Amino acid sequence: MSERSELRAHWTVVFAAAMGAAAGITGMSVYSLSILIGPLSEAFGWSRAEVSAAKTVLTAGFVLTGPLVGYLADRIGVRQIGIASLALLALGMFSMTLIGPSILGFYVALFLLAVAGCGTTALVWTRAVATWFDRSRGMALALTLTGPGLMGVVTPVLLDTLIQRYGWRAGYITMGVFALITLVPLVLFFRENRDDGRHGSTVAPTPRLQTGVTVKEAVRSRHFWQIGFSFLLIGGVVSALMVHLVPLIIDAGLGRGTAVRIAGVLGIAVIVGRMLTGYLVDRFHPPTVAAVFLFMPVFGCLLLIAGPESAGMIVLAVAFIGLAAGSEVDLVPYLTARYFGLKAYGRIYSWMFVAFYVGVGIGPLFLGWRYDLDGHYTRALEIVIPFLIVGVLAIATLGRPPESASRPVTAAP
Repeated sequence: MSERSELRAHWTVVFAAAMGAAAGITGMSVYSLSILIGPLSEAFGWSRAEVSAAKTVLTAGFVLTGPLVGYLADRIGVRQIGIASLALLALGMFSMTLIGPSILGFYVALFLLAVAGCGTTALVWTRAVATWFDRSRGMALALTLTGPGLMGVVTPVLLDTLIQRYGWRAGYITMGVFALITLVPLVLFFRENRDDGRHGSTVAPTPRLQTGVTVKEAVRSRHFWQIGFSFLLIGGVVSALMVHLVPLIIDAGLGRGTAVRIAGVLGIAVIVGRMLTGYLVDRFHPPTVAAVFLFMPVFGCLLLIAGPESAGMIVLAVAFIGLAAGSEVDLVPYLTARYFGLKAYGRIYSWMFVAFYVGVGIGPLFLGWRYDLDGHYTRALEIVIPFLIVGVLAIATLGRPPESASRPVTAAP
């Protein structure tokens, strides 16, 4: 089947998965943190470091449950997991309106929210999509993960407007309602092409689920550790820049209104980054494509350190960050499938997911801590640049996928 034929035949699965990714715990809620830092600090007197730790706590919840989700995904499939977890996430968002002045209570509520939404991460959505695509897998995964990118365009202005008018609780209510609405396309269209023909499959079962390496073989390979290490570093830095984006722009010398509008550029850049990455990895050496996109935040950091000679320079800095953010989230599942196959995809990807989100959890906390220590972000940006460069080098030197990634599995995973 050609690339276009694959996309035409299975676009409804991609659409439903993209909606799930947008509404999930790593979608709209990620972009909301940059908007909520200020209002929550003002409402309860919390410091930026304390509010920034929200990302760390949130990440800890779904990272700790990631291996379990990966195991269940390989055993029972992801349709039930995704639908049930998104429903729980919606209820959790509504319950966040009840938090009070205790920072500890805020952290506990966030952790429970993450556990409730642990089945709404990219692990679930990409697992289903990968089973339907081969020749156009990169583009299909990119389209799936444009869902969160669209949230980056809509979330800053939408939530900031609602929060300024109705208070910070309006942000959580909005995210809860969106999660409930998203359940409709998931119930109708979201499914895997499983070997046993379940979940409404109307085509012949794919043999791709029977190809790849076992978990033990993956762990013994350098590719496993190299990919995980790279995205630990890159995920931490890019996440920190995203969560602190509005404060970073304000710190660079622009007003809050301008900063919020510029933050919307991030979502556009994320979408462009994902689409370009998805197109290019299907045609060129994936590590080279990855290295080019993932190096871009270095330029973004340098522009933010230099300060705004014009608002256009800050827009360019945000665009660099967004292109990398779009690329990295697309590349983690793509490289997992490419280097290890699909047989044990859920379990192998869950560990890549853990490595990535450990970085994602630490990065924003570090940036908030350095801001409280220095009173500005300049020193923090100078520190993170070398980490980005090391992460890019790890990806750039991956080499070609091993032949074992496309062979049938005969041993127990």
